[in-house]
Amino acid sequence: MDRLTRTANIIKAYYSYKKNSDAATFVKEVCGFFDFIKNEPISEADMNFLIFLANEAGIPQYFDLFKDKFTDCRISDENIKTLTISALFHDASLIKGNSKLHRYQKNVIDSFKIGQQNRFVLTAPTSFGKTFLVYEIIRKMQYQNVILIFPAISLLSENYARLCQLDTFRSYNIHSLSEEEFSLSERNIFIFTPERFLSFMDSHQNLHFDFAFIDEVYKIDNSFIIDSETSGENERDTAYRLALEFICNLTRDMLLAGPYMALPRPSTQQHKSFNNFAEDNGFSFLRYNQFEIVSKEYTTVKGKRQYYIDKIPVEIGSISKGQKIANIIKSLSTPKENTIIYCGRRADTEMYARTLLRNQTLISSFQKTCSGIESSTYEIFLSHLEHTFGNDWIVLKALKGRIGIHHSLIPKYIQKEIINLFNEGTLLCLFSTTTITEGVNTSAKNIIITSNKKGKKPLRQFDAKNIAGRAGRFYQHYSGRVIDLNNNFEEIVNGQPEILEHKNYDITFKKTDVDYQITKDKYLSEVERQDKENIQAQIIASEIPSEVFDCFRVVGPKDKLTLYGYISRVPRQTIEYIKYVSITLAGSNAHKLYLHGFQAIMDIIWPVIREEKLKQLIEIKIQVGQNQYSLITWLLSSYLSGGFLSMVEYYVGRKDNPKTKDEAMRQVADFVYNVFKYHLVKYLGLFDVFFRYQISKLENIAMKDVAGLGLLLQKLEYNALSPNARKVSDYGVPFKLIDYYDSKTPYDKGQFDAYEQHIDQEIKRLFQ
Repeated sequence: MDRLTRTANIIKAYYSYKKNSDAATFVKEVCGFFDFIKNEPISEADMNFLIFLANEAGIPQYFDLFKDKFTDCRISDENIKTLTISALFHDASLIKGNSKLHRYQKNVIDSFKIGQQNRFVLTAPTSFGKTFLVYEIIRKMQYQNVILIFPAISLLSENYARLCQLDTFRSYNIHSLSEEEFSLSERNIFIFTPERFLSFMDSHQNLHFDFAFIDEVYKIDNSFIIDSETSGENERDTAYRLALEFICNLTRDMLLAGPYMALPRPSTQQHKSFNNFAEDNGFSFLRYNQFEIVSKEYTTVKGKRQYYIDKIPVEIGSISKGQKIANIIKSLSTPKENTIIYCGRRADTEMYARTLLRNQTLISSFQKTCSGIESSTYEIFLSHLEHTFGNDWIVLKALKGRIGIHHSLIPKYIQKEIINLFNEGTLLCLFSTTTITEGVNTSAKNIIITSNKKGKKPLRQFDAKNIAGRAGRFYQHYSGRVIDLNNNFEEIVNGQPEILEHKNYDITFKKTDVDYQITKDKYLSEVERQDKENIQAQIIASEIPSEVFDCFRVVGPKDKLTLYGYISRVPRQTIEYIKYVSITLAGSNAHKLYLHGFQAIMDIIWPVIREEKLKQLIEIKIQVGQNQYSLITWLLSSYLSGGFLSMVEYYVGRKDNPKTKDEAMRQVADFVYNVFKYHLVKYLGLFDVFFRYQISKLENIAMKDVAGLGLLLQKLEYNALSPNARKVSDYGVPFKLIDYYDSKTPYDKGQFDAYEQHIDQEIKRLFQ
């Protein structure tokens, strides 16, 4: 289509927009026009027209990007038109501090008004800038006490660091640890995951907030997140729903947000549970899903040998998927327009990377393409990985070939550095699972779809839109390229959306005893109401104080009563063994585990454990000297004494069925980041509270004076004990830095390699 026709079409689109007010369609048309015109010769008259279009669409950043990146042409004073002046006034109205909003962000902010209760659910594309909006809302409304809930530690720490650096928030005390002290007479921002918020609530059950933000609120619906590969997702919805309900009861103003959520309409009959939630709690919906600020161009690769993708000829060649991926990357990728390859499973990210690495000619071309990018960390990061993990790990091999691998079982600080290298153009491509959709910002222009599944589960429209949303970055690109390797991906994107549900607000959903804590009687069946009453009677009969019983709410009341029954019958000798676990932990600064006592704890909690993986690790026994211990007891002892790497060495070096480095890294990461950090902490924490309560009764002393498992719980959750070490662990740093910040004795920083020194300097700038 020629320039004259494109210009005529955008003028028609403008008049159509003025007639029917379909802003989302007009935004898409304007974005496409800028994408077309960016490579055309431009006059001052064109510039006047473009600034007018961008501001009519409500996205002045379209013109800013064009002016900054694609042309040297400027509008001289004598050529400024009346419409241009009007556009500039509109542009100025969107500037807030050092930032510029687009019109639809401003609409959300304007929804918050002083003197009224403000509760909204925002659904919008990934490029909408939802977290940035939260900062502007806090700034505008001047809230005193704020709670921010993010789904992952990485997002928690990223926002903690950002808030600490912003002048706007200098007057706030910013807290990310559930045990930190604070004063309500001062201004506070609490940044937690749902699980950490629930832990915080155990000690602060009556605290009230002025404003709460909950990110990725779709995680209240298990059907949106369950994935057979991701340990822990089965109960993620429970933590989200518990946190959401408590926050609704403790907070005046709220913003719940998520990408591409299909919210029910008032007329919805079959899937109205989220409507019930909104009506009962005073929420209004802000629907912006259609405002795709960065447009998407879809190409489905089937049997043809050549395709034109965004007018670029791509020779597909071989029928093998690995060869197709290689050819597409080579044809489309540059350091400024690099490529994400979506894979359905973690193993596939590594498998495809190995396939590309076998082609040395291809890898040499990748290395040559990226050689002009200056990176302050690439070489020292490779050296650090080789020295720390050895040169036989696929993640390191791939990085040397300018290929990134990103999935949930790569240590967090490595994931973060890989994203940094990818965004600066040091890496040409990135193989990733859906971890790339979990609040990770990338600069990718292209995304290749290798699978229509997430683990073994078929992708839903919601998943597909989130994945496609990673193609193209606002203020860097006008459009992103989505290349599907014959997986019907575009059909999934355009398919029927699944309505978000809230099981606690629909009587037809089956409830567990965990759900009883937050479900109104009108949403329970008669059988469930009777069960709830019976459980409550048993709790009263147990005489366990509510401040004890209500801890660790993600464990059901029935299991709590069962566990307390076991603890109350523990023999005196076993009590002494368990006490010695605490003594050993305190004496070794949580580096040594008393095996006999810890095994006694495992035997006590085993009957109430619901997670199959943790249950199996307790059931599997290994011989240690004259005694048999659960595999988890031995693994935890190894972790405390030698850390992550000692467990990797154990699996690589064992005589029976040794694992490869890649297998061992995934196995150990799963234990440390999922089993230890979430499941084991939950049950150990509950055991610790009940055990200390029982001992306080038996010995007539205060619970706070009973030695417990607090050190172990902190070590498992943070891999650190001191407040500073826990914060830097959240942020994601090499293991040696955590040891340094956690050390009670002088630490020789001469042990740091160049990359560790670099991160140490970054940490000092952020946290001190």
